[in-house]
Amino acid sequence: MFIGYHILVKFFYNGDSENDFLPNEYRFCESNSVEGDLKGIIDNFDYIKELGVDLIYLAPIFKSDTTHGYDTVNYFKLATHIFDKNEFKSQKLLHNFINLCHSNDIKVIFDLVLNHVSKFYEMETITQFRPVTENPKTPQENRWQRLFKFWNVEDLETKKFLISVGKYWVEKFNIDGYRLDHAIGLPIEFWSEFYIELKNINKDIILLGEVWDDISDSNDNYKLIKHFKEFDGNTTFTSLFDFYMYDSIIEFFAEDKINNSQFFNRIIKSYSMNNKNFKLTYFMENHDLPRFINICRDYKKFEMVLKFLFTLSGNLMFEYGNEIGIQGDITYKNFHESGRVSMKFKDNHSIKEKYLFDLFKKLVNLRKNNKSLFKGNYILKEDKDVLIFDKVYNEDKFMILVNKNDNYLLEGTYFDELTEEYYEDSFFEKGVYILSYEK
Repeated sequence: MFIGYHILVKFFYNGDSENDFLPNEYRFCESNSVEGDLKGIIDNFDYIKELGVDLIYLAPIFKSDTTHGYDTVNYFKLATHIFDKNEFKSQKLLHNFINLCHSNDIKVIFDLVLNHVSKFYEMETITQFRPVTENPKTPQENRWQRLFKFWNVEDLETKKFLISVGKYWVEKFNIDGYRLDHAIGLPIEFWSEFYIELKNINKDIILLGEVWDDISDSNDNYKLIKHFKEFDGNTTFTSLFDFYMYDSIIEFFAEDKINNSQFFNRIIKSYSMNNKNFKLTYFMENHDLPRFINICRDYKKFEMVLKFLFTLSGNLMFEYGNEIGIQGDITYKNFHESGRVSMKFKDNHSIKEKYLFDLFKKLVNLRKNNKSLFKGNYILKEDKDVLIFDKVYNEDKFMILVNKNDNYLLEGTYFDELTEEYYEDSFFEKGVYILSYEK
């Protein structure tokens, strides 16, 4: 299980101006890029460490011609605008970063795009295999074909080549795994074989898949997740992002489209997919989605969702800036990309952002020290006026109160784990509460 932190590198912090590109040197340069790089992440490592997260997920760091990095030009070369123009210095910097993370008990995973690459991929550098591409097969690929070409993994040479990419960075740099972009674009048989090959190198490998149809509803996304989680009884990923729960959180907290009972049933439906070898990963934002605060437009709702996520059994992944409720750029032409904004650090935090930063740290600490929060069972207690359920793991037990209304009377004596206050036969205002029974 992990609490992860996703960094869109070019938007985080510019630690080395010597590797900066000019905007016209990119095929696509996003307006809010600050020319962030790996040194910028290292320079702000103490900030990340203070949050308490135990995994860093880096957006694509391989050679590319864009600020987002999803147009891989060479799988085996590091982007000079993120590292250094000298390949040896780039690799040394990456080794130093991974060692820094590991020495602080933080895992590192890379964003890896195996479905497609840049139309300008350096095919001449591939010598051991003869991979081939194919025409677009899905609605997403039809939209992307101007920028990308798509691998044909029905071809044995192509399959071997892509698996060799995954093995290379794990073996050479001791990374802890991958976030696998647009995994829906490749057949489940490929992912099953990829899983076996990587598992043979590192039995604790993290393979976090993105399986999502961006034009489908929550029910369709649930079916996709259930379909891709295993093949012929064998695991294909160690985790998948739970877009089904993401949709449900929006429908419940932001849009009021589903009631307490319906929402709890979705929690249980999601939780039922977890098993010994597979745990879902929950989130409130990613780089392809708007900032949640721009969806709900209410800091109280944002805070409720933040607290609620920490009560779910499984993995958590937070987008850089989630810890302060960072706003997106609503002037973006595409609202779904509006979350790609420059990072704000402690010297520039507002009073509200400082409060959320401290709350985030408390939530991380609470979750790490209480197994019921990250792996416990759910026991429903109330789903009418409010939603109340227990999280239970052996003797470890919490009551979770989700109140979307005003002043709910809760009888009994409870201890609020975040405010460290006792409540006895008390009224609870709108919010999410993590409560211990009388101590």
